[in-house]
Amino acid sequence: MSQQIVTVIAALRVKAGAEDRARQLLHRVVAPTLEEPGCLAYDLHQSLTDPTEFMFYERWESDAALAAHAASAAPHRLQLREQLGELTDGRPEVTRWRSVDR
Repeated sequence: MSQQIVTVIAALRVKAGAEDRARQLLHRVVAPTLEEPGCLAYDLHQSLTDPTEFMFYERWESDAALAAHAASAAPHRLQLREQLGELTDGRPEVTRWRSVDR
């Protein structure tokens, strides 16, 4: 099963002064995303050295589960895009990873 699991690192930067509001908005999507089919982890982090940088560490059962999440029009995702857009500084950087067997 570990061959199928997809890890995602989604990093974004917000405008200076918008950190608290961004943290609130980003935190709101954690619980509903964890309820999505195939979501194994959805952890929000904030940089210790630059408070304008946030990162989600995500783990999904499969590429299909991740694709369903990405295509989702769930209310929590739509609301986040709408409200967070004005706070961001550039586009998020999203990378996908797969565990390497030992």
